Amino acid sequence: MNTPRYINPLTDFGFKKIFGNEDVMIAFLNDLLEPKSPIAHVTFIDKDELGQTKYERGVIYDLRCKCEDNTQVIVEMQNKAQLNFSDRILYYLSRCISSQVETGNVEWDYKLTPVYGIFFLNFNLQGFKPQSIRTIQLNVNETGEIFNENVKAFTLELTNYRKKDVADCKNYIDYWMFNLANMETMTSEMPFQKERPIFGKVGNISQLINMSAEEITLYNISLDAYRTNLSAMKNERKEGREEKAFEMARIMLQDGEAIDKIIRYTGLTKEQVESLI
Repeated sequence: MNTPRYINPLTDFGFKKIFGNEDVMIAFLNDLLEPKSPIAHVTFIDKDELGQTKYERGVIYDLRCKCEDNTQVIVEMQNKAQLNFSDRILYYLSRCISSQVETGNVEWDYKLTPVYGIFFLNFNLQGFKPQSIRTIQLNVNETGEIFNENVKAFTLELTNYRKKDVADCKNYIDYWMFNLANMETMTSEMPFQKERPIFGKVGNISQLINMSAEEITLYNISLDAYRTNLSAMKNERKEGREEKAFEMARIMLQDGEAIDKIIRYTGLTKEQVESLI
């Protein structure tokens, strides 16, 4: 088994170490947002969004930054599919918008600065067709016009990039997603450095050999949490599949199907099927 060369960027530590670097964040935002004027500087701001009252729930983002024009950007890594995730995206954006309210300024005219949410997903978004990159914004149904450009969200699904080769990647966002999805298993130089030199810096930041002893300790803690969560998710999926298999077996038994056929169709053992009789 090869010794890992790079950190796992899907861990909390790995993700924040990579995208918490200003040069990396700037390059990524320029590639994704393709602004009319390239972003030259970002400022990382408080990740905590406190409730406006003591009864209101606060929000803690993975990373949050502000561009020169005061555009706020939330960048999140999500490893586990969650109930009502599309609602959660809207909630995150809404909290960033509401924080712009100028309390006590009676002359405030509701002028908002843009808020963008970028969500890397280590799963396919439930209820939607699988899509490597999905851009979400407010449109007018009847005309297709953009109602407001100040709110926008992006979901980037990493799962399919584990099945791709370097040659399958055609654009800058493909390069980012391929590297994030496969970084932990890479044993050679990070690809696409010729096309985007920033990946040389990503590689240097991500190499385990370049990390201090304290960083290695923090990374291992984060990696253990990541692997524990993955194991829990696998068990949940396994239990869900088994429950479906048992339900199918019950129906087939009620229909008088032979036990051998039930075993073949459900994957259950003879003992498991007989326990339902």
